[in-house]
Amino acid sequence: MQFNTRTCASALALFAFSFATAHAAPGADSAYNTDAQSSHVQDATSDGIGQVNMIACIMAAMRPDALVNEGNYIALVDESKCEPAGKSSSGGGDGAQAANFMTAVVNASRASNDDPMISKIWILQQEEGHQTNIDVHVSATAGPTETNPYGSFRLDFCGEGETAGICRMNGYLEGSDTGIRYFQTETRDDGNGVETQTTALQLNATGTTAGSGRLQTDSQGGTDAFDFAYNATLFRRSDGVDDQCFSRDASDADTGLSVWRYGLYDATSGARITRNSGFPIEFTTGGQTYHGYLGYYGLSLPPNAFNALASGSTVQKVNYSGGTATTADFTVIKAAGKLMKFTRQARKLNAMDGIKFTTFIGNNAAGFFNGAAPNTQYEMYWDDADGVFKVTGQMVCDQNGCQTTALGAVQSVGASFWQTQGGVQGWSQSLGGELFIALAGSGDTLDSGAIDVAYRTQDLVYPSDLPATLYCVRDCPTNASLASYFAQGSQDNAPFAGITANNFAPTAQADVVTYHTDSDAALLLDGANQPVVFTDPQAFGSRPQYQWGGVRSGRLFTTLAGAECDVGSNTYCDWKTNDLDVYYQWETGANNFSQFAAVKDSNGEFVAFDAPLQVTFTVPSGPAFGAYTGQSLVLQYGGFGDLWGIPGHCVSRVTNLEAPCNDESSRYVAAFAIPFDAELGRVSDGANTYLVKWLDREIRFASKPLSQCTAANLNLPTGLTLPTAADLKNPSASSSDIYIGVKPDITDAPRVIQGEVKY
Repeated sequence: MQFNTRTCASALALFAFSFATAHAAPGADSAYNTDAQSSHVQDATSDGIGQVNMIACIMAAMRPDALVNEGNYIALVDESKCEPAGKSSSGGGDGAQAANFMTAVVNASRASNDDPMISKIWILQQEEGHQTNIDVHVSATAGPTETNPYGSFRLDFCGEGETAGICRMNGYLEGSDTGIRYFQTETRDDGNGVETQTTALQLNATGTTAGSGRLQTDSQGGTDAFDFAYNATLFRRSDGVDDQCFSRDASDADTGLSVWRYGLYDATSGARITRNSGFPIEFTTGGQTYHGYLGYYGLSLPPNAFNALASGSTVQKVNYSGGTATTADFTVIKAAGKLMKFTRQARKLNAMDGIKFTTFIGNNAAGFFNGAAPNTQYEMYWDDADGVFKVTGQMVCDQNGCQTTALGAVQSVGASFWQTQGGVQGWSQSLGGELFIALAGSGDTLDSGAIDVAYRTQDLVYPSDLPATLYCVRDCPTNASLASYFAQGSQDNAPFAGITANNFAPTAQADVVTYHTDSDAALLLDGANQPVVFTDPQAFGSRPQYQWGGVRSGRLFTTLAGAECDVGSNTYCDWKTNDLDVYYQWETGANNFSQFAAVKDSNGEFVAFDAPLQVTFTVPSGPAFGAYTGQSLVLQYGGFGDLWGIPGHCVSRVTNLEAPCNDESSRYVAAFAIPFDAELGRVSDGANTYLVKWLDREIRFASKPLSQCTAANLNLPTGLTLPTAADLKNPSASSSDIYIGVKPDITDAPRVIQGEVKY
């Protein structure tokens, strides 16, 4: 018996869930039909054990079960793939899709078939510029069975603080034939003082069909607890105030399904569709070798290695072939910003009926709708039946970031509101990003089948392809404007120069901002010949609207004539750039995905990565797809497991029902799941048709009247004894019986990358 660490992760969902995989064309032995699918239950009780859920997910991606008794090895794990709330099929933007690889050293051993499998794992976690060492010890003695669905194992972990061997985070998870026990204590400093929080779970279950338990979290803010019980068909949960009943039937029409990872497959052979999206690298500095990953969205390395890496540094690209790993030297080109190229695509307005997008309303908000706020971003959609735009939400930003707040009532706005601006400038996740609805010269009554909607595919621009000169009339940053805006105590309203902030007005040529580029340094230079970059993470922290995604310019264009408002006017309008086949955008920030990183081979040629593949998906009919039925959506495929662009909404963590996004108890999820069906689950890039298969999905139980649970005699437990700190062990302490020792110094190339054993 070998213990599969995936069992840990599924056990933490609390309630075992079974499903059958249908067989469909193209062939039973194809990857389309044989690639594994996994489901987990997401519930309010899941939030309390998020940390150990994440650790178990990370462990599964290290594959200790596949390399038992093969010594120490390095595994690279994309941490973002174990954080569904941060990256999903509904996510958008570079930040949401950028990989965040952590490095781990793993040793899995077993003395004999009668002995437990022991896994010792040393994880280097990097988060917001900080590094945390997490030591994990796992002992597994039995795999899952029908009567013991969790197997027999114990997982202990310690996340070290500033002092080696002292746990800032310490916990254990234990599975047996009687159920699950979990306890964790964590000390955190949120800037307002140090707080200690403990979480304890006791789940009593001897099979997959029935069980009960209690989850309790204690902190300085008080105690939060849930008692729960379940049988084959129902789940009951109470926090002492709200006693709720849910169905465990995934086919229930009210059950919520959201997918975190999809695969894309050839429609004929069923083979996986892969992308040249990146490769592992090694970088040596200060006598230490670091392992990382270079891809389309930038460079992932431990913070101290990333900071030491500069343009001209040498890294080793790791190549895998014939069951071995070899390395080759490459030269790094790195810059604190990057240029993106946007190429025009088009559809008609009636083809985006009901598709939501956001748009910014400037100073002239009076004619938008009564009570509209100026200089605010709104969520809206085109209602083809009524012939108007419907405004549904308003973007609100605070120190915790930005989120959409639903309006008290849906507002209607005629198309004529945007005529003077040439049309509606917006951003739509469902169309792959920026869009422009051309409304110049139209009134409120228009033929939606004749109105163009422009949207864009995007590509990273490599230094050799940088345009020599670029122009800008809206949101044009300079080195000086960035420094001024992010200076401590600054009263600037935006990080952009002069009149360009949110400038949609005709602009005189003297006020157009001109840039040049430096292809050797891969930089955009302003009129003062200074690089347009800013990377101070602490300064970004004071401006939450830019903290995650960095600062992005407005549209940059290569010829002034392309943006002239009217021929011969000698004035220039941002909206005119929507007629261009190509425009550009500059981005700079503290995160790696807001910066440029690439490598050159021995011939001085850049190694280019594939941009995400843009595909269209026609949403099937049915209640599961709601208002999106029949819509044609644009999705992006970045590589196996990474398909995104599905519209989303927020749901309550407590009721599982749709809820306002500004509710503290809500979370953002994909609004629907693409079905695993050879007919309904198809997408196309125009030239090729592909099949889609969900790989990891969450199930949110459908809410039912409490009377259903009480009628089924599903009673909440009483008198449960929760695990305590008395049973904690520290795998980082030399005095502990599970001490895993000092982290080995491994110089070999990674053997496992995100669950794939390379050699």
